[in-house]
Amino acid sequence: MASSSISLPSRPMSIKEISELAQTFEWNANIPLKAWLRTAHTIHNEGEIYLREGNFPKAYLLYLRYSILVLELLSTHPESKTPEGKKAIKSKMMTMDVVFTNLEKIKPIVERDYETWKASEARRQERLNQQQTQRERPEAPSAYERYASKDPALSSAARLLDAGENQELAVDLAQKEIRRRDADRRATRMAGVSPQEEQHRRIAGFWDNWTTELADKQAEDEESFRKQMESTRSRLDGRTGDHVDDTSHSIDHSRKESTRSITTPDGRSSSYHYPSINKSEPIRYDAQRAEFKKTALPQPPRPPKEYIPRPYEDSPSQLISQRPPEIPAKNSIHHDRTPPTPDQAQELPTRPPKVHEAPPTPAKKQQRLTFRPAAYLENGEPLRPVFLPSQLRKQFLSIASDNTRRGLEMCGILCGTAVNNALFVRCLLIPEQKCTSDTCETENENSMLDYCMSEELLILGWIHTHPTQTCFMSSRDLHTQSGYQVMLPESIAIVCAPKFQPSYGIFRLTNPPGLPHVLQCTQKATFHQHAVDNLYTETEHPPGHVYETEKLEFYVHDLRPGARNNNIQQKNF
Repeated sequence: MASSSISLPSRPMSIKEISELAQTFEWNANIPLKAWLRTAHTIHNEGEIYLREGNFPKAYLLYLRYSILVLELLSTHPESKTPEGKKAIKSKMMTMDVVFTNLEKIKPIVERDYETWKASEARRQERLNQQQTQRERPEAPSAYERYASKDPALSSAARLLDAGENQELAVDLAQKEIRRRDADRRATRMAGVSPQEEQHRRIAGFWDNWTTELADKQAEDEESFRKQMESTRSRLDGRTGDHVDDTSHSIDHSRKESTRSITTPDGRSSSYHYPSINKSEPIRYDAQRAEFKKTALPQPPRPPKEYIPRPYEDSPSQLISQRPPEIPAKNSIHHDRTPPTPDQAQELPTRPPKVHEAPPTPAKKQQRLTFRPAAYLENGEPLRPVFLPSQLRKQFLSIASDNTRRGLEMCGILCGTAVNNALFVRCLLIPEQKCTSDTCETENENSMLDYCMSEELLILGWIHTHPTQTCFMSSRDLHTQSGYQVMLPESIAIVCAPKFQPSYGIFRLTNPPGLPHVLQCTQKATFHQHAVDNLYTETEHPPGHVYETEKLEFYVHDLRPGARNNNIQQKNF
């Protein structure tokens, strides 16, 4: 499928703007602590992924939001006083050293990019003001440009692509990156490195590589500056044609006078020409002359040996028959048996002229790709594209079939990763759960978070069945979805109703009014009415942000006791 490139947003974001955006989320103590811990884990993993991709503005926002959540808010939750809550919050606090280190290193990079843009924009605006007539007015920014200017993921230098027009490319790039990450993780574990040390090494290695790349870039900039200065000096040296001729004559004269005589070891004199930097042209190299000075004269080929008859040989025929056979000459080298004359001995064979090839141009690094938002929330917040394996729903219904026959709900967790600012579901995680005819409640969330942490998985939403009801989002489902979506707006809820039509739906809360209304709802009943309509909407593209694809591979991991044989690798082709 042909890829279409999209122009970059108008400008990068400043540290102040990113910091303000990092605080724009609603803290709500009505959401269970386990949901906030799950959210904190996702934010931290997202920050690391964006850091490794070099998307520093987005990484800075995520790390800063994570620090606000862990340091200021989690401890105020009512469940934080329980032994389980204290233990969980303490484990999050242990990650703050790495988070602070990353924030300190990212900040000057973002500031430098913003200041560079600001200086460039000032020069551009000055040129526009000079060219613009009084009747002309600058065009108003488009809706996309207004949204993009508030999205830190788009404010870093990258080539923007539309995910809808490049679905196969997006999936192909993601699966290659996922395989690379998996291989690195396996290699690290085979070396006996703990997950904590693995993460520390990964981040430290990134910053080491970044320092090297930055030093290389500075060297390139210095070389470019030197060449620019030489070019400027050359232009200044030749303001008029007469002056150029005089300068050229003077340079030729100075070259002749600067030629010094050097005596070689064999007594011959040679001259050395100092190169000049005033004229930008390749240095001419006389291969024949240089070879004559450095290479000794070749020895003439030996003449054939004369035959000397022995005393016992009587006749010419005997001389011929007794003469040893000549060794045939090699085909690759032709020897002239005629001895060279003294004049010929002084002449060197003519060599083909040496081809002066320009030094190879170093290969440029491939420009980083970023997929633009696939849609926007009702408040203008961007939604990254989410790629969902089309066979995942069928696999989940197969696992839930026993519960469905008994009229019991069942749920699974959609886990994945981020690549190039797009989200890819790659794991269907079946958690421990308590199932009834109307609800399914996850249990032992720590085991689920531990698995996601060990496999570097983001929690992107959930899927559940309605074995006896139609496909819709109940009030209980809306409150569950708010816990996923409060910090990850792309989170989705898949509802499967195999006995009804439509048999499934992919949903998210609207924002506004859905998400803020549900977060403020304090009703305790399992099922209750809300006074607001339009609380949720479908997410499939178009007009939503979810793309179903048969090309994306995924696997199933079952955490339920006694379900070891259910860890299935499922590939889509």
